Amino acid sequence: MAEQKVVSVFDFGKTRNKFWQPCDKSVLDSQSFLVEQEFLTAGKDKVKPIFIVLGLEYLYKVTVDKLKCAPLATMHLSYIDPGADHMVQLNSDEQQYGFKLTYQTKALDIFLSDKLLYDQWKQHFRKVCLLQNFHDAFMVSKLIGKGSFAKVYLATRKENNQQYAIKAFSKSFMQQQHKGIESLLNEMQVMRKLNHPNVVKLHEVHETTNSVYFVVDIVSGGELLQRVRETGFLPAETLQRLAYNLLSALNHLHQFKIAHRDLKPENLLLRSNENNHDIILADFGLAAQLTDENILFKRCGTPGFVAPEILDYLEGQQFYDEKCDVFSAGVILYLLITGGQPFTGKDQKAILKANKDCQIDFDDSLFKSAPIQMQDLIRSMLQKKASYRLSSTECLRHPYFKELAKQQQIKLEKYTSNLAEYNQQFKNNVRAGSIDMTLEQRSPLFTGNLNSIESMTCVSNNSFAKIEMKPPSVVGASKFSQYSSRLNRLGSRDISDIPNTQLQKTESKKHIDLHRIAIQNSHRKQIIDQFEDQPVHQENSEVSDMVRLYNSTRQIRIPDNLSSLSQTNKQASTPTNKNKKNS
Repeated sequence: MAEQKVVSVFDFGKTRNKFWQPCDKSVLDSQSFLVEQEFLTAGKDKVKPIFIVLGLEYLYKVTVDKLKCAPLATMHLSYIDPGADHMVQLNSDEQQYGFKLTYQTKALDIFLSDKLLYDQWKQHFRKVCLLQNFHDAFMVSKLIGKGSFAKVYLATRKENNQQYAIKAFSKSFMQQQHKGIESLLNEMQVMRKLNHPNVVKLHEVHETTNSVYFVVDIVSGGELLQRVRETGFLPAETLQRLAYNLLSALNHLHQFKIAHRDLKPENLLLRSNENNHDIILADFGLAAQLTDENILFKRCGTPGFVAPEILDYLEGQQFYDEKCDVFSAGVILYLLITGGQPFTGKDQKAILKANKDCQIDFDDSLFKSAPIQMQDLIRSMLQKKASYRLSSTECLRHPYFKELAKQQQIKLEKYTSNLAEYNQQFKNNVRAGSIDMTLEQRSPLFTGNLNSIESMTCVSNNSFAKIEMKPPSVVGASKFSQYSSRLNRLGSRDISDIPNTQLQKTESKKHIDLHRIAIQNSHRKQIIDQFEDQPVHQENSEVSDMVRLYNSTRQIRIPDNLSSLSQTNKQASTPTNKNKKNS
């Protein structure tokens, strides 16, 4: 099938002279997850190996004396057919499986002959790159929801009949919004970093001619507030588990220095109809990576739920931290107990003023009927000054969660024990079956934060696995120097000279057999002329048409020029309804 050419909105009109850019060798030292693999690629006149290291945000090319990189966030991934007329495939005695990686119009083609390794890399690339085969990969069945900037559809992956929710964005519509594409890119980058049972999971992102599609898990329980309206007040035990799950999700975000900045009942979904506490945190349209110097929409949120420090923020001041989410979570818990919001008013401006003044009625009879420890937790979460407020980590350690925390610790200890036993068993098996003990053994188990990335396993000497670096021979040696030392031990000054089976087969064919290529091209052309491919699904599908028509919004972004609210008679500007995306 002919490959669809996509002009990426995430390139912002930029092009590169080369695919790779030089980078500091020390950047590898800050990486908690690295995956390595030697591929084949085509040089100017020969096939040669290329040594690739995959991080969470960048793809790295390693040689003995240099390190180069390319960003993964907006890199496009497509697959090279095993029968294609590619130099690598035509000059190999083994079938080669290829990837085409494209960034700002520059492309890199890499190949593997090991189908198992190829499939593993395919799975990981799908999580960190932009795909462009949505209409080939999914069958869309119906509309299941809509938000400010997107619509949500139910779709089935054709290869395994697995169902997903598809959050569809119109590229033309997003380009019309102030910082719309930047906001979409930010949401994608934030969601890719998260992996927690109470946070919506982003599996893939597809970009086609007219649309961008987020592939996420189906959350079938609906909005939390709607469930509460149907069932009435939640029992104390349910509230406790719900609060714990919410704070656990926030703590996961905050470990990455990410602030959600738009916590409210509409963004809390229930995983299923089985219970009322298994919540899923959704909608990262206003989320911010707090370590980023260029944060979009510095004053944003929803009136009645936004933290006071966000309303107080002025350009040039010290930026607020992730405790802004703890405040919003406290408002949600107060609402679930009392059935009413702590900040009210006749219009949006009045609500924002009450929100900023932060006068909360803790003497409400329904609030006073809640467990004492829960009251204490919520009071600590709703402190006006962020410095007096508990962090999400401190909230989870509050006495209110003592029994739940104990249960979680027992489960964690059992899981860790099982993991250690499996790891030891695997290492014993490797030692027993190893042929070459001079090479570093690599553990197939991810040993970092289990909530930050999924474990990947493979019992191959070329394993698709996290590098478990041995202690360096020189104190303070960097990860790059460890790569370099390994390559030097193999008797090479350049990675392209490293001997391996694929390279030995390729080096015997240094000069391209042009006659062979011409014959194969002619033969393939005859076959193609006889059997034409099926037509490609076009972008004028029902999904894209409906997304383009959608143009409503119900959320707000607080303008940067909103004048300061106070208890005096000064008038404040009314926030606009722009630049907010909803699930």
